[in-house]
Amino acid sequence: MKPAAETLAALARPAAWACVAALAVLSLLPREDMVRTGAAGWMEHAVAYAGTMAMFAIGHRARLGLARPAIALCGYAALLELAQHLAPGRAPALRDALAGAAGAIAVALAARAIARR
Repeated sequence: MKPAAETLAALARPAAWACVAALAVLSLLPREDMVRTGAAGWMEHAVAYAGTMAMFAIGHRARLGLARPAIALCGYAALLELAQHLAPGRAPALRDALAGAAGAIAVALAARAIARR
């Protein structure tokens, strides 16, 4: 790996885990504490999980591959949606879980295609 790529991977590793933590915090905030982007909720989920998967693809691909974090993020999206039963004013939505999973899978597939070039 080139020095610049090593530096980028070293930065992406903790960023990936910070994204995982941010997903949990943002998913479980009470409704009155939420700040929305103006985009549809499913779109916010897709972008958030795509960004998280991108950090895993950059930082952890050599150690974890792409399938493991993608599958884990799909499960995490479903788990966090279910956990919204515990957050005041929040309700789980299958559409949001599927959008998060789709975002993670899309980036994993794109990273795989790029790596094969």
